[in-house]
Amino acid sequence: MKIHNYLALTFIALASLTTINAQGKQDKRYALFKIKKVYKEINAYKNYKKITIDESEDFLGHNTDNGGSLTAYYKDDNVKKIIEWVGLSNKIIQNEYYLNNDKLIFVYSTEEMYRFNESTQNFDYSKLDNVFKGRYYFEKEKLIDTILNNKKHEETKE
Repeated sequence: MKIHNYLALTFIALASLTTINAQGKQDKRYALFKIKKVYKEINAYKNYKKITIDESEDFLGHNTDNGGSLTAYYKDDNVKKIIEWVGLSNKIIQNEYYLNNDKLIFVYSTEEMYRFNESTQNFDYSKLDNVFKGRYYFEKEKLIDTILNNKKHEETKE
């Protein structure tokens, strides 16, 4: 009889853990669905008030080789999106920050490298290769999911 009770309790405990884990996954899926919906709404809106800082020294504290900019998109005096663009000698880094109710909900980060031309021993500033994409999802000011797509940069010989 004791073994039967023990097995029953073990089964109930395992079933409840599975249910809690499944509930957590459902909550996360729903949170990601809401974030993606707000992201689409923010990008679909076209009448933002924009404020841009074009000097990287003003927001980074130093200049970069190819400049930089920081652009905030406002709707009804609320920041909805901020785009940070930084041009370095060998790459471009861009981060897009999305906010809902003054809270960060999503960050989309990309990095593109200029191709190196072996014959001239210089970067070809007309050709970029995407080497990094990162998606960061936030709920209640906590990171809940990260999706990274890394591509190892391979120099293109011309």
